[in-house]
Amino acid sequence: MDNTSATSRNRYIRVLKALLLMAVLVSGCSTAHYPVNATLAEHPSQVAGYALGNIKGDNNSDSLVLVLALSGGGYRAAALAHAVMAQLAATHIHWEGQQRTLLDEVDMISSVSGGSLAAAYFALRPEYFVEEFEQRVLRVDLQTSLLKKVLSPAGIWRQTSQTFGRGDLLQEVLDENIFKGKTFSDIPRRRPMVFINATDMRLGRRFEFTQDQFDHLCSDLNLFPVSRAVAASMAVPVLLSPITVWNQRSSCPVALQLRPVAGHDASSSYIHLVDGGLADNTGLNALLENVVIHGGLRRLGQAARLMNVRKRVIIVVNAQVAPQDSEEDSPRTPGFLRQLRSLVNIPIDRHAEAKVQHLADSVRTWQMELSDAKGSRGHQMLDDFHVIEINMSRARDSAQAKQLQHIPSGLSIEPQQLTQIRAFVRDELAANLQWKELLDEFPHRDLRANATLDLNQRCEMGEQLCEQRTSGPNGVIR
Repeated sequence: MDNTSATSRNRYIRVLKALLLMAVLVSGCSTAHYPVNATLAEHPSQVAGYALGNIKGDNNSDSLVLVLALSGGGYRAAALAHAVMAQLAATHIHWEGQQRTLLDEVDMISSVSGGSLAAAYFALRPEYFVEEFEQRVLRVDLQTSLLKKVLSPAGIWRQTSQTFGRGDLLQEVLDENIFKGKTFSDIPRRRPMVFINATDMRLGRRFEFTQDQFDHLCSDLNLFPVSRAVAASMAVPVLLSPITVWNQRSSCPVALQLRPVAGHDASSSYIHLVDGGLADNTGLNALLENVVIHGGLRRLGQAARLMNVRKRVIIVVNAQVAPQDSEEDSPRTPGFLRQLRSLVNIPIDRHAEAKVQHLADSVRTWQMELSDAKGSRGHQMLDDFHVIEINMSRARDSAQAKQLQHIPSGLSIEPQQLTQIRAFVRDELAANLQWKELLDEFPHRDLRANATLDLNQRCEMGEQLCEQRTSGPNGVIR
């Protein structure tokens, strides 16, 4: 055989091998499968399910109720949540005869998307959240880690499965880098109650990761990975595939007394979950819907074991920023990506504004409800509510507003952007009248404690404490 024939034969073999490989890829798929939520084997009260009725007060007082609503927006939202919660931790008050911080008094956190990163970490490690979260979460480039996993040969092959997708890869990245295999059984059963919220893809309703919700699926939330709940809350459609949970009701071995929940749908055998911001990007729906489900604010308080409440505080942490696109300075027709962003962002932003207004209307209704319950003393309840919104799109300083506009909502963030967010929170609270009015109502407040720099600020000043913080083990959740 001459050289020309040998070369042709080798080329033919290589082409044949390539065609065979393509045929295998087209006709065959990976058998990778996402983790399936476990069937409930015993009554949830016996397994101390993560539900409102099982949360204890411990050192948290009943008479002061503080609710945090954490919006979506990737790392920008997570950083904003952390900055606000650090300020709450630095705000010392005298209440019920004891010195506490406002962070100690948080009773409920509701979160979506990026805000769920902060909420979930706080739920697992409340004592260490302020000091750890920046270094162990916000300084971790999850975006690069996820992209590498998605584009790796193993990742590409696993995505050919009909039961595995990019959302499941996000869960793995979250677990490897942050949550280290922790499940809902690892969350302490003490206040605050944390609602991590996703969106039911079929119904467009909020889906909460609580045992009350999982009762309707005959599933044990205790065995469910926290990373998977956060991945569902962050699963932006198209960019990430939905997170799927199974409805096990058809073969449930347990007789359940089901409590009503907002996102229940008994007709679905499988619930496909996407970004929680699509149903409500403020995180307020968990509070608003639970009030309705329980038949009023007072009954919700009873379900949460909150008695003799004297003061109610709702803090909305909104990482929404004013849109800034180069197309606005050009006569050219906006491109596909710009149109896609508008398709997603416009409904979310408009719905967020409506939700905050809904809260204001609801507060007036709740005041009347409490006034009727108090009878002749009802007028004393009118000043009982404090609603504080920290909204990045309403930065008071124009230069600061431009800085915030350029902070993306991805899964990575620059150190100087974290500094900008912390500065915004300090400036916003310093000028916020509702915040000032709240603090003025606490007698003997420790003003010196409120002026104390948090750990991240001290690190920026080069103190030795910063070295001590970064010298520990690499694992995020210990």
